[in-house]
Amino acid sequence: MTWENRWHPLLERWVTITGHRSSRPWQGGQVEAPLPAASFDPACYLCPGGQRISGQRNPEYDEIFVFDNDHPAFSVDAPPPEPAVGLFESQPAEGICRVMCYSPNHGLRLSQLGNDQLLQVIDVWRDQTFELMTEQGFEQVFIFENNGEVVGVSNPHPHCQIFATSLQFSTLTQELQATERYRAKTEGDLFDAMIRSEREDGRRILCENSDWLGFVPYFAELPYEIMLLPKGRRRQLFQMPDQELESLSVALRQVLVMLDHLWSVPQSYILSIRQAPLGLPEAHDYRCYLKLQPLLRGPGLQKYLAGIETGAGHFLNDGVPEIKAEELRAAGQGR
Repeated sequence: MTWENRWHPLLERWVTITGHRSSRPWQGGQVEAPLPAASFDPACYLCPGGQRISGQRNPEYDEIFVFDNDHPAFSVDAPPPEPAVGLFESQPAEGICRVMCYSPNHGLRLSQLGNDQLLQVIDVWRDQTFELMTEQGFEQVFIFENNGEVVGVSNPHPHCQIFATSLQFSTLTQELQATERYRAKTEGDLFDAMIRSEREDGRRILCENSDWLGFVPYFAELPYEIMLLPKGRRRQLFQMPDQELESLSVALRQVLVMLDHLWSVPQSYILSIRQAPLGLPEAHDYRCYLKLQPLLRGPGLQKYLAGIETGAGHFLNDGVPEIKAEELRAAGQGR
């Protein structure tokens, strides 16, 4: 039985591993397996030729399609904020929000793309980051995919979102500060230390190649959480040579296939690409990495962020990372 607190070095907070709670009684609802989606849905606003809520029609695209979000959270046209009172502070919600359709095929998951298609997706992630940072001048580019109804996605068409803004999101700020404090305390690189420690232990590693290491972190906040860390010190995707992006596509496919074949119900997850802000000092150790946060803790069982996680900001992980990594490796064997 594993029942202990583990330190999360990137977020500088404790996570409680409560493996003994994984079999606790549950009388709530269960997540049902989604029905297979057709390759084309004439009512889908992301399919080729589909009409979006803005009234615009998508082109008859046959590869990747990127467009500005019709209802953006951040925009270059955001109005000036209302005057703030006293200690309150506001600023314009400036930025660019884009939607990126991975494929014209409505029924595909990211894991089901061909090798060339997945690499093309990563290439577009890189190109979008480069444009929005270096040409549009935004400090931060955050790319994420919400996958599955459990995450709140109502449209299964394979897509992700790209947010570009000069507002630094709080998790990135925490990770930057943790990296700086680790350097000041140990004179070492926090990301190198994580890679070295995971390799020394070895039990949580899912995949490894010349450029990337994939693992369920020792300090995972969710049962099947996965990190993909680059071995090279690259701050943004556009700093990575083609070889490293090709290696990333191989590693990403491996872990996605593991999640897909874990049970008969496909995993719902949040995939995020964490990138350093533009203008970070050259000596800073932060590097670009990928994180997968699956929201099912068992077949059909959702991990709810309830009172302790939402109210107290403290995560209880009912899955033991060493055991969950073993389950994922078994699911990926022969795939």
